[in-house]
Amino acid sequence: MKDIYILKKSNKKGKRFLIEMEKYGHKHHFGSDVGKTFIDHQDEKKKDAWEARHSVNKNWGNPHSGIYHSRKLLWTEPNLKDAIKKYQKYHNVKIKVEI
Repeated sequence: MKDIYILKKSNKKGKRFLIEMEKYGHKHHFGSDVGKTFIDHQDEKKKDAWEARHSVNKNWGNPHSGIYHSRKLLWTEPNLKDAIKKYQKYHNVKIKVEI
């Protein structure tokens, strides 16, 4: 059986989403609640600029960090539905969306 992650709106000030990883017993708040992301504007130049600014973050490749989830769910595909599909396939998990 695949692990199930739950994607919700964040209740943390300044954050847009929350992903709960029950298997690991933790959660990550990610994405600015005021800024626009690739799923909002689909602008490749803004996406490239965002990646250049944030790729130096020490947790860029850590799947147990907020920046990782921002990158994979908000800045990879032009919409959240496709980003979720790609994430699920790559990580072999199921994301239950509760937004």
